[in-house]
Order: sequence, then C-alpha cells, then structure tokens
Amino acid sequence: MTDEVDLIVLGGGTGIFASSRAAKLGLKVVLVEDRKIGGVCLNWGGLATKTLTSTVELFKNIKKSNQKGIVGSLSLNWDKMKENKDIICSRFSKFPEMFLKKDGVRIIIGHGEIISTTKVKVISEDNEEIISTKNILIASGSKPISIPGVELKNPILDSDQMLELESIPKDLIIIGGGIVGLEFATICSNLKSNVTVVEMLPKLLPNEEPEVNKFLLSNLKKDGIEVLVNSKVTKVNLVDNYVNVKIKTPSEEISRNADKVMMAIGRKPNIDRQKLEAMGVKTTSRGILVNDRMQTSAENIWAMGDAVFPHLIANVAIKEGKVVASNIAGKDSRMDYELIPRCCFTIPEVAAIGLTEKQAREQGLEIETVKVNFSAQNFRAVASNKTEGFIKIVTLTDGTIIGATIVGASASDLISEFTIAIKNKMTAKEMSEMIFVHPSFSEAIQNALEKIQGLSMI
Repeated sequence: MTDEVDLIVLGGGTGIFASSRAAKLGLKVVLVEDRKIGGVCLNWGGLATKTLTSTVELFKNIKKSNQKGIVGSLSLNWDKMKENKDIICSRFSKFPEMFLKKDGVRIIIGHGEIISTTKVKVISEDNEEIISTKNILIASGSKPISIPGVELKNPILDSDQMLELESIPKDLIIIGGGIVGLEFATICSNLKSNVTVVEMLPKLLPNEEPEVNKFLLSNLKKDGIEVLVNSKVTKVNLVDNYVNVKIKTPSEEISRNADKVMMAIGRKPNIDRQKLEAMGVKTTSRGILVNDRMQTSAENIWAMGDAVFPHLIANVAIKEGKVVASNIAGKDSRMDYELIPRCCFTIPEVAAIGLTEKQAREQGLEIETVKVNFSAQNFRAVASNKTEGFIKIVTLTDGTIIGATIVGASASDLISEFTIAIKNKMTAKEMSEMIFVHPSFSEAIQNALEKIQGLSMI
C-alpha cells in the first residue's frame, strides 16, 4: 500500500486544475485518469471544435472578400482540417502533464475505484495498488446520451465520433439544437453537408435574449441549414446504408433521410462505475449533490465539473476545482454561480452574462435596455467585414449594469468586460467613461453604454 496522500483526483480533464492548485498549496496529490490527460476539452471537445470552427470562420471571411482584393476559388478539405486539429490537440495535451509533474503531482493512467472514504484502488495497465488518502475528488466528467432506444453506434454518432469522421456526410441530421449541435451544424454545412437540426424546444438557446434566437435562425438559414424548432424525433430507423428519421413538427409529421445522425441532446455524469451510495455520497439522476464548498455528503469526498449538476461547461469546472483545492488546504472558499459567462461558438459567436431582459422583468426589477448593431459606425467591424451581430445591455433605472448579450466577432472575448462590470456593480456611466481602443470591436460596447444614457452620436 502506498503512503497516505492528501488528495486523490479521479479524472484528468478539468481535474488537472484542482490537482495543480492543490499541489501549489502544499498538498500531496495523485491524479488518476483512465483515458488521456486533458480529458474531453483538450482531446475531443472544446479545443478540437474551436480549431475546426476557426478554420471555417477564416474560409467564410475569405469567401466574402472579393471587394478587398482576395480573388480565386477556395474550398475546405476535411482531411487537412482533421490533421490540423489533431496536431493542435496533441501539442496542447502535452502541457498539462509537464506542468503537473513540475508541481509534484503523481499521474497514473488507469481506473480509480473508491473502496472506502479513505482508500482508492488504482488499476493501471501493468499495476494494481491501493492508495490511502485524506480526501477524494471526483472529477470524472460526463458522457453523451441518446434518445431512448437509439444506440450511439455508427451511423448514429456522438460529438467525439463526429470529430473522427473519415468523410463529411452528404446529408446530416443533428438531434439537439444546443451549443454542441449548432457548432457542428456550422462546421459541416460549410463542408457542403446538407444539415438539418431538430430542436425540441420552441427556440434555439431559449434562456438567452429572443433576439439571439432570431439572429441564429436567420444566420443558420444563410448557411443552408434547416432548423426545425418545437419538433420531436419520434423514430430513428437504420435502412440499408442510410438512416431514416421521423420528426413531429408543430404542423405535421415528416420524414428525413441522412447518411449520418449526430446525437447532441446532452450528457450525463460519468459516475456509474463508483459505488457512491455505499460511501455515503448522495446523488440524483443529474449528478452528485454538493454544497457551495463542492463537498459531498461524505465529508472528505468532493466533486466537481460534469460529475455535479447543472453547469456542464469547462470554465465553471475549472473554478470548482480551485475551490476544492483551497478548502482542502484549509482555506474557506465558496462557489458562486451568480455570474457565469455563457457562450455558443457559432459564426459569429454568441456570448452573454447576467440577466436577460425577460429574467429581470420576471424578478420585478425596473430596468432599461439598449441594443446597438456592430454595423452602426463600428470602424473595426466595417474594416474587417464582420458587421453581423449586436450588443444588448440591461441596466437598472439607476444605470447599474445587470446583464449583457453580445452576438458578433470576438463575442466570447468581449463579454468579459461586462463580467467585470457586473461583478463590481458598475453603472453604464462609469463603464462608458473608460477609454476604449480605437478602432476596435469593443467600441460597440461604449456606443451602447452611451446610447442608454442618451449620449451616443449614432
């Protein structure tokens, strides 16, 4: 049996951040990962898809640049795109292991089984050992789910399998119009796939401003993507070398055939290999229950990321891991879910923070709103030929900013300005008095802030 450690982390995806922080705080840490260090995000998720969408975005920008003097015929090559994606993912996946070893974290590639609240059996390719520990952190992530009765097996694919397609299908049906489904719809449609997105809810990204849904529907249509909202898949049949999908829309039941079907209806926590109930860890069908310190009902067992609910996004998981590490090291750290930036990496991007107009009114708040388009005298947007999109701001009547939505180029970067403003309870006046770079996309923020005060020249 190995000497006792302070913390065993089960899961080397966003669990790497908890491991690193705990080691830097002086704790003896073991990290156990059964696939690849970096998890889904670095190997099969965020980094991979963003690499592909950045290529598609570059292609789309060049296609509409004849007036800029860029002429000639161009096309996207899926094999080359995959090769580039694999190179970038491989390059970045090496960094976490290097930095973790530098921090003194012991890394084991294998499966960790919790056998008591203080012991973990670790089974690797050539070894089996029991490690005693003062604390256990479950950071085992999640896995894609399918609709009942439909197995995730080629030609019905999840997001991981989509990234390894040998060729782009001529016809593709994506079941689920959330963030993941829309990203792949954007990628595949620009690779000349005929894409249909089926979304059960009445709107795309229904928790965001209604202008977002309207913009996305219009923009996806320009890319040749058919979007069926308020529609439900009733049957999926494999027929010879294609898939037949029955879809119930608000007006009729229709049938669509496709070479491939992508299942993008969500994910579930990857915790079924652990005997958590026997350890005193309370769970629901949605994940492990934790308090605001990320502590489970078993005092020395902690959980984070996709293993808990409801925020299945990497930036939240990273913060949760740091909270866990701080608490185990004797500090008092709490997780605050009030201000979480939200982003969808379509082209252009959608990003939001805080309350929408509807949410604010439902809370009985007296508010003011303003919306400014990027095309409205934003020199950088015009010069870059990226005038699609808008900024919408929600403030209280005293000017305090409580919410913002950005649709457009670099939205995922620009939204952080509002995160800082809302966190510090800044007013539109205070934020607008900062000097913004000229020319820049961020000037659209200043225009919106001045417009809500009645001071904008546009």
